[in-house]
Amino acid sequence: MKSDPRCIPCLVRQLERSARAVHLPADEFDALITKARTQVSNIPLSLPPNIYSTRLLEMIYYDGADPYKEEKARHNREVAEILPLVRRMVERSADPKRTALLAASLGNIIDLGTREHIDTGEIKEFLENATFERDDSPELLERVETAQRLVYVVDNAGEVLLDGLCAEVLGVPQTIFVAKSSPILNDVTVKEMIDLGFHPESVASTGSNDLGINWETLNPEVREKMSQADVVIAKGHANFESFIDGPEEAFLLLKIKCQVVAEKIREDCGSLVCLHYIPKE
Repeated sequence: MKSDPRCIPCLVRQLERSARAVHLPADEFDALITKARTQVSNIPLSLPPNIYSTRLLEMIYYDGADPYKEEKARHNREVAEILPLVRRMVERSADPKRTALLAASLGNIIDLGTREHIDTGEIKEFLENATFERDDSPELLERVETAQRLVYVVDNAGEVLLDGLCAEVLGVPQTIFVAKSSPILNDVTVKEMIDLGFHPESVASTGSNDLGINWETLNPEVREKMSQADVVIAKGHANFESFIDGPEEAFLLLKIKCQVVAEKIREDCGSLVCLHYIPKE
């Protein structure tokens, strides 16, 4: 998916929020934003928004910087608290696998890239009346019935616990989660997933901290696992931006948060989406 001129103000605001999170002095903050506004004119719009954004955020994410470390830990705690309730709602529903997909999608509201304050209690409220506006979940669930290998590309901290529940309920024997190798925004890293209790052998690294998937630098082992998988699921906006018009088939789960993506999917902002993407020949 190519970037749109409308992406630029949003990506600069995202950088501003991250710069505030690392508590830059006022003069350094102003210099950074001035540099960013200059740099955006040098980044081609042919890049997907997730890579465009990563190039800007590189001005902050160096030497192991993790400005959202505390927020990610808080989100993990908050989702862990409601996880038993969500699990009960999933297990008692008429269609647990579909409800698990909805729960994972609703978890996508936890995104510091687009919001500064999150009330994870929204997940519980929304789940009671949730539905996919774009709904390719029947195809996904049909695939899952006979699948032996699932690759699940995760997104953010906190919601990754809902992804774990979703994968558990889907029940594909060989499930590999794909996460970042190092911090960026509130994306979950491989280390953080292992610390949360995911088995080390079930978690693979993208090989970078690029938002979404960078097909040019993606860990070759992960690319091979995707090609061999019976089902690939990818969560969130950045992964949507990566997979759409990309080389790999996937089921994309997200909550639409911007007009550019809304127009691409032809659904309204705020809609939950389960979209089956098939690359063109």
